[in-house]
Amino acid sequence: MSTVSVTFRTLVLVLLILCCPALCCPAQAGEAAAQPAAPVEQPLPAQEKPLSTQPSAAQEDDERVAWLELEKGLEYAELATPGFTLVAVRIDPHYFDFVLGSAGRDGGGARTLRQWSERHNLSVVINASMYLPDGLTSTGYMRSGDYINNKRIVQRFGAFFVAQPDDPDLPRATILERDTDIWRELLSHYEVVIQNYRIISSARRILWSPGGPLYSISAVAIDGAGSILFLHSKEPVEAYSFAQHLLHLPLDIRTVMYVEGGGQAGLLVRSQRLEREHQGHNAVDFLISGNRTVLLPNVIGARPAAYRNSKASAPVLQPLP
Repeated sequence: MSTVSVTFRTLVLVLLILCCPALCCPAQAGEAAAQPAAPVEQPLPAQEKPLSTQPSAAQEDDERVAWLELEKGLEYAELATPGFTLVAVRIDPHYFDFVLGSAGRDGGGARTLRQWSERHNLSVVINASMYLPDGLTSTGYMRSGDYINNKRIVQRFGAFFVAQPDDPDLPRATILERDTDIWRELLSHYEVVIQNYRIISSARRILWSPGGPLYSISAVAIDGAGSILFLHSKEPVEAYSFAQHLLHLPLDIRTVMYVEGGGQAGLLVRSQRLEREHQGHNAVDFLISGNRTVLLPNVIGARPAAYRNSKASAPVLQPLP
């Protein structure tokens, strides 16, 4: 073999090694290729997120939703995908207080969403929970201050909506999880506590199994920025499918708590800029015509924080027609 030929072959091998280092370390390249992709539904921990000047995922999500600002800290949107329409109300706890309306405490029996809104000057109202056959008692633990609607903590209910803390360092409203928070200690620091089923965990994992009936769903959630979301599906939907839609919509959803389903599920928005009421359905309801009046014994409502300091400074909402 000539010197020129050897030199040429050597040069080719050097170039191949420089351009394709995997040729000299095949095992290392194979290990790197075998690394599993990060789960789509699991957000990276904060310390693992790369520094970037690009907009965050939450900011990008926010730009993809046509939020209608009703007043400072209160926004409304309807998001549609094939076969599914979600009504979402986003509430900033810095500007709104959350209260429990309960017939067991207030007297006068169950009320419509509008009646609850008028009684407590609420800008937004949603179901607080399912209730027992007596028509007053929540299925899970529920209290507001000294008033206890149900003292029993249900083992299979994994979420607690809490509001009105006694410590300014605590969130003004949030959802606690039984398997991730020091929930027993934290519950004692909140004026309002309402326990329900958890649909989605803070790790964005669906906790309900596929299958089941189709019905409208009302839910309360928290997003990545700490805002509270009141959610309502306009069409009957399977609970697992409802959760899937929430994770795919640009809402930065975290923990989601189920509050009611079917014809009892509802959501009312009543502000100076928008008045709208959404009532739930079962699949068979679409075969029935006519209006239905739904009376609810317990609701969660939000009203401007100005009401906390001075009732005179809060906007007085007139009864709806």
